[in-house]
Amino acid sequence: MAGQNFMKGRRSRAHGADNEEVRSPAHAVTLARPHFTSLCVAGTLHGMTGMGAQFVVSIDLEMSWGAVHHGKPHDDRPYLREREVVEDVLGLMANHGISATWAVVGHLFLASCGGEGISPHPEIEPPRYGWLDGDWYDLDPRGTVADNPTWYGPDLVAAIRQCSTPQEIGSHSFAHIIAGDPECSREAFAADVAAAQAVATAAGLDLKSFVYPRNSIGHVDVLEDAGFTNYRRSASPPFRAGLSGLPGRILHKVRPRAAPSPSRHGSMVSIPHTYLFDPDSKNARRLGDAAWSRLVQSRLLHAIRNESLFHLWFHTHNLATNQDRAHRAMDELFGLARREIDAGRLRNSTMEELAEQWKAQVPA
Repeated sequence: MAGQNFMKGRRSRAHGADNEEVRSPAHAVTLARPHFTSLCVAGTLHGMTGMGAQFVVSIDLEMSWGAVHHGKPHDDRPYLREREVVEDVLGLMANHGISATWAVVGHLFLASCGGEGISPHPEIEPPRYGWLDGDWYDLDPRGTVADNPTWYGPDLVAAIRQCSTPQEIGSHSFAHIIAGDPECSREAFAADVAAAQAVATAAGLDLKSFVYPRNSIGHVDVLEDAGFTNYRRSASPPFRAGLSGLPGRILHKVRPRAAPSPSRHGSMVSIPHTYLFDPDSKNARRLGDAAWSRLVQSRLLHAIRNESLFHLWFHTHNLATNQDRAHRAMDELFGLARREIDAGRLRNSTMEELAEQWKAQVPA
């Protein structure tokens, strides 16, 4: 069916990685990949403007909602392991004192939903994508967390809030809609954001950080009007000076030389992610556990040496396929980060905290 070919390029084992290049078959338009030319020149770095090295972790928690764009019933069983992943990651964060921004799909705040009408959420204007057959909410089970645990997750929200090391809960939209698609109207995105804020407010949370589903950026003004302070964006690979395209990418994999930094978008701060933590990636499987773990650590050490940003991101489903490899590598990375934090060479911030620091350091 039409929705199956929405994403071109690499897919993850569960429902596709949120690649930086997102395409709609109806429009064939590249979305959500702001092109950033490297500002580094020989021997210099486009860094954090006196803020020092920063370690940010952002986590996309979406479960079955991350596959709605395929537009057909899917196997929910792979997502059942994500509760184990969340518990393990929170345990590591508590052990090492690491804070993160958990970008949670708003529907996961609910314990149940229902209704006899056409849509289980008639109060929310859905997006109308030409490439998707039917309504965005057609796959919503209209059930409960007990019967459909990959569509609801108030227990996950509670676990994040109860972590002994403070964590930020941000938004990953209400229903994982693709905001950057040309067919997603401003009104539909605003309705989705309002629904995400409503369930968060009911839980006593004030959302400040936003992570776009599929890394597809659009209607940033809606976030600004709704009181968000920042959003995550993709970043072009930091190439060596004078090199672009494939040669620059190859050299970056060997030895990265520069790193992107946040930027202002009106009153908003856009924060680039810099490394996808995916223990089941081709690179991780090719290198093996020990070498891949050292590679991830080398990216953090690079940021420390250059007083730049290391923004690690992942979906919880990325860790579900190879949980042992994920645990070992994350434990070693967080241990390294804690030692560097204690030594005064690194700062661990949530997205909200980094945005506030950046606005104080770099006025509009």
